[in-house]
Amino acid sequence: MRFHQKRRGFLAALVAMGALCASGGHVAAQSQKPETPNVTVGLSVNDSTFLPIYLAEAAGFYKAEGLNVKVLAFRGGSDLTRALVAGSVHIGVAAPTSVLAAINAGENVKVFFGGFNQAPFFWFAAPPIKTMAEVKGKRIGITRFGSSTDALTRFALTMAKLDPKTDVRIVQGGGSAERLAAMETKQIDAGIFTWPHNFAAEDRGYNLIARQSDFMPDFPIQSFYAMQAFIDKNPQTLKAALRAFIRAVRLAREDRGLSVKTLVSRAGLEEKYAGRAYDQLIDGWREDGRLATEDGMKKFFDMAIAAGDVDSPWPREKYWDDRFAASIDDWKP
Repeated sequence: MRFHQKRRGFLAALVAMGALCASGGHVAAQSQKPETPNVTVGLSVNDSTFLPIYLAEAAGFYKAEGLNVKVLAFRGGSDLTRALVAGSVHIGVAAPTSVLAAINAGENVKVFFGGFNQAPFFWFAAPPIKTMAEVKGKRIGITRFGSSTDALTRFALTMAKLDPKTDVRIVQGGGSAERLAAMETKQIDAGIFTWPHNFAAEDRGYNLIARQSDFMPDFPIQSFYAMQAFIDKNPQTLKAALRAFIRAVRLAREDRGLSVKTLVSRAGLEEKYAGRAYDQLIDGWREDGRLATEDGMKKFFDMAIAAGDVDSPWPREKYWDDRFAASIDDWKP
C-alpha cells in the first residue's frame, strides 16, 4: 500500500509540474490550436535517449498543449518507418537513417526537427574477442536491418577493414536489453549497445571493442520526422508537440532526480545505471532542434554510403523540412 501511495504521489507531482511549467506557453497554445489533437508518436525502440519524450508525456506537457499523445515503441527504426508510411504513426522519432531508406523507396518523408545529438553506441564482445577485427567469422547483433544500429555496425566493421556482407553474420536482435540477453545465452558473439546497457555489458565481463565516438564527433541519434503531407496539413500540431519536447529538455536539465526516476520507470533502466546514463546523455539534448555538426553529418553520410543506403551525401533539402527550426523564435515556449 505504501508503495502505491508513493507512486500515486509521484505521478501527481509530475502532472502538477507539467501544468506549472507549461503555463507560460498556454496562451500561445490556445492561439495556435492544433489542427488535430490526437497524435501517435512512434519511437524506434524503448531507450534512454528518448528521456525528453517520456518526460513530456509523464509531466503533462502534451496535454497542456491541447494534444492527446500516444507514445509507442517499436523494435527498430525500419519497423517504425513502415508504420509511419502506413499511417498508424503520425510522428516518428528515430535516426535519420530510416528516413533515407523511406525516401529511396519513393516515400515523401521529411525530418522536421532534431535535438538529439549524441554518439551513444558501443560494441561489446564475448571473450576472447578483444577488437572489432576479431569479430570476423562471428555473429554480431543489431536491432533491425535498415536501422541506425545496422548502418553504424556496418560502418564500424568497414573501419576495422572487414566486409559486413561476407566477414560476419549480422543478426537482428531487438533492443539493447534483448541483445545483451542474446550474448549471455551465446546466440550472438558481439553486439551494439547504448547507455546504460554498455555499463551492464562491462559489468558482465564483456570486452569493449569499439566506441561510436572513436569515429564520429556527434551523431543525429534521433530526429523527428513525418510524412510531408502530415507536416503540411498540421504545422500547429507539430509546433505543439515540439513545445512539449522543448519543455521536457529544460525539465531534464533542471531535475536530475526526476529524470533518473523516469529512466527507471519508462526506459526500464536499472537504478544503479540510470544516473550514469543521464550524466552521459544530458548535454546532447538540444532544444533548438539542430541536427549534428557539419562534421557529424558528414560522418553520418559516410556511414550511410558504407551501408549502401546512399551513393553520395544528400543536400539537406532532400530530407529536411526547415520551417520549424527556422521559425523557432516565433513559437518556442
